[in-house]
Amino acid sequence: MEESLKKRKDWIKNKLFGWVKDNYDKTFLIVLLVAFILRILVFIITKDQAMWFDAAEYMSTAKYWAGIGDMSDVWYYRRGFFWPFFGSLFFRLGLGDTAIRFATVLFSTGIVAVSYFLIKNIFNKKYALYACIGLTFSWVMLFFTGRPMTSIPATFFLLLSLLFFWKGYELKQGNKFIYLFALFLAISVLTRMQNLIFLPIFFIFILIKEKFKFLKNKSLWVALLIFILILSPLFVIYTQHFGNPITDIMSYYFGIEANTTAVASTKGTFSNVPMYFKDLPYNLSKPIFYLFLAGVFYFFTDLFLGFDKIFKNKNVQKKFFIFLWIVLPLAILGYMDSYAQQRYTMPQHPFFFLIAAIPFFKIGRLIKKHFKFNKKIMAFLILVVFIVALIPNVIWANQLIENKKSSYFELKPAGEWIKENSKKGDMIITNSFPQISYYSERRVATFGTCYNNPEAHTTSCSEEEFYEFVEDVKPKFLVWSVFQHHEEWIINYLQNNNIWTPVQVYNQGEQPIIIIYESDYS
Repeated sequence: MEESLKKRKDWIKNKLFGWVKDNYDKTFLIVLLVAFILRILVFIITKDQAMWFDAAEYMSTAKYWAGIGDMSDVWYYRRGFFWPFFGSLFFRLGLGDTAIRFATVLFSTGIVAVSYFLIKNIFNKKYALYACIGLTFSWVMLFFTGRPMTSIPATFFLLLSLLFFWKGYELKQGNKFIYLFALFLAISVLTRMQNLIFLPIFFIFILIKEKFKFLKNKSLWVALLIFILILSPLFVIYTQHFGNPITDIMSYYFGIEANTTAVASTKGTFSNVPMYFKDLPYNLSKPIFYLFLAGVFYFFTDLFLGFDKIFKNKNVQKKFFIFLWIVLPLAILGYMDSYAQQRYTMPQHPFFFLIAAIPFFKIGRLIKKHFKFNKKIMAFLILVVFIVALIPNVIWANQLIENKKSSYFELKPAGEWIKENSKKGDMIITNSFPQISYYSERRVATFGTCYNNPEAHTTSCSEEEFYEFVEDVKPKFLVWSVFQHHEEWIINYLQNNNIWTPVQVYNQGEQPIIIIYESDYS
């Protein structure tokens, strides 16, 4: 009996820690523990904070899909649906957003873990360890760990897909990894459609490796089939709401005219292409950015000097893949966006920190070459200096988390008050519709959409149509808040219409920031 139990314990130990072979692996486990502890601290600080606009949109949809309350469908159908679907499972099980926030902690820690195995397979364990240390203390990772949005889980799935791609395609460790690559790449797109911008990178790399011989690679065709099948529900839903996905995406996100009703969210300007690169000093913190600049020179030397060998040299191909992974998505994002959002760069962060650590390795080699220095002491000193360079990241993460933890807070009690003072079937008008929808669990409309889905983006109603809407639907409450823009006619309407009476006010100091109006149609 004891021998059988010992065998089971040994089997579990081997499965969990059989890969731990040397000091790099042992140090990584310590780093992973530190990463988890830091993220738990973020969770403790932020678990009760109010939802921000996008997070509330995902979680309100999760509640709606779970059949909670009497809510409107506020989902924006240009988005991948995995995250609200994932959240709906928690609500169906009776778990609140606290559990979803904790899941975000696990995904964020998972990014550190996946990055270690990814970079270990692409390069070596030393590079992998330093990249993971950078990720552990990254202010971008820490701050957004406190927000149940898509960037963290989507990055986890994308990096996991890249790990499987490398193991299956580049290292030839089995077709199962190529199929897993397709599976998790599709899930990453279902989580955040923006990850479609990484598809050309895989295609270009395969083209460089095999040229057009890849057309005979059966495993790649199977992977493509898996990818399309998993995404097919998204394509169907997208088509039902916006027509042809390709023409709509090109028009709406890239500003390229097509026969579609989409109103472009961006005009697509090439002058904005460098925007995300200019943001890197803030994104990484200045010490890491300067190290990154120095590291770029050393890291990509082989690529720039040996580009003519790209079809034969594996090292050049590898560096080119990483170059594309960093440059192409950031350039596309710059073209599409009006301002830089650091959370969109999370998939590049493992390579940012890897490249930022390169100067330390070069300096260490020079010192060992010209001076007699204990190897272990040198490695320890380099590690300490790299961690010191990351201190500004931790300081800024802490300041940002503390400063922002009360953001939008008043919308939470406002929504909860409406829930307590309303019944199923009541309609709420508010431009802060995701948060009010989430906390009140009631139907919502905005001043500008009337009968339409608040996130329709393609339809709107005029001032006169709004008056007709109020007469027809007879909303119970109207919420004015400083958090969203309101047209001037709305202010005049509230001041001059005797239907609405202020019944609840939330202040910051003496300044009212949310006013709840109740209707009286008598």
